[in-house]
Amino acid sequence: MMKLKKKLLAGILSGAILLSGGIAFNDAQAHAAHFHGNNRPHFEQFDGQHERPQFTDEQIAEFSKKVADYYGVNQAEIETALRENTHFGDIKQAATLAKLSGRSFSEVLAMKNDWHQVAEKLGVTLEQFDTFMKDEMLSGLAQKYRLDKNTVQKLLDEGYNPRDISAAGIIASESGKNIKSVLNKRKINNSWADVAKEFNVDAKKLFGEHRPHNFHRS
Repeated sequence: MMKLKKKLLAGILSGAILLSGGIAFNDAQAHAAHFHGNNRPHFEQFDGQHERPQFTDEQIAEFSKKVADYYGVNQAEIETALRENTHFGDIKQAATLAKLSGRSFSEVLAMKNDWHQVAEKLGVTLEQFDTFMKDEMLSGLAQKYRLDKNTVQKLLDEGYNPRDISAAGIIASESGKNIKSVLNKRKINNSWADVAKEFNVDAKKLFGEHRPHNFHRS
């Protein structure tokens, strides 16, 4: 159980500031639709509290500090929300809206009803939210794969989705190759597992045990 809790915390912390695609509730794939096609940005709604392993004081402090430092909110207020078992998604939404509106995290979290309505009350537009989320995704992908944001934006503009950029980024990092050369190897008749093998990279490093159903062929 302790090992599972440590793995879960590691996932939350690594995702918290989009180091692997975003706060455990802000993954690059989940937000890909915001930046491709005609889907409008949206504020997700959550069910309030949720079950999760009980973290130690040290773990809560570590997570809270990362969130507080990134969003410019009060660490103690994040810790309180975690101890009250507030949904991670609501913490994310409140932290984002606090950053965009200049209000305190606790003040924004206390306003929670419908996040669209909260945003309106705070004067935060969907366009502001979408711009922030896009920049967050770009920063995360760029940081993780040692790219600059302009390169990531160029790849998105060329039609590559965040999932493909993530997969190619891992292979490029592991093999020491240029990410574009890795992306060029992905064809309609092969998979990222095939590409990883071609570059002598363990395919498990791409998506671990949580591979999408079309990991081998898409």
